[in-house]
Amino acid sequence: MASIDTKPDGGMQLNTIKIMGHEYRIRSDSDPEHLQEVENYVDGVLREIARSTPNTQDAAVLVALNLASELLQLRQLQAVPRERLQSLIDLVDSA
Repeated sequence: MASIDTKPDGGMQLNTIKIMGHEYRIRSDSDPEHLQEVENYVDGVLREIARSTPNTQDAAVLVALNLASELLQLRQLQAVPRERLQSLIDLVDSA
């Protein structure tokens, strides 16, 4: 289970998150609920991959590849409506 310790640090919050039993201190302006979600997601994916990959570094790289793939797929999905919107704008402009 994740635990986030949040302390003000200027405009950013200093947060302590726990992934695979290790604590990491990060600065973020995200709300604690979002950080908790991120922490739980990363911890869960890493634990799942670590079951079949005993080397922690290899597991971390596989998680990074997994998350990068998800991010790029989401970006591609968001780009499609923008392209469609631009083609409709061009169509209206040419009328």
